[in-house]
Amino acid sequence: MASKESVPKKANRALKHAVRDLIKQRSAANDKIVIWKNGQVVRISAKKA
Repeated sequence: MASKESVPKKANRALKHAVRDLIKQRSAANDKIVIWKNGQVVRISAKKA
């Protein structure tokens, strides 16, 4: 049976899941992540994200 959830909602959920997994992996490796904040590229610890 097909899901009644819309494609954009599925895509949003998949993106959130992917970001959560990335942050977990970077945190385990004690690595940094790059974000866009106030018009600038900022590198922060994954543990702070």
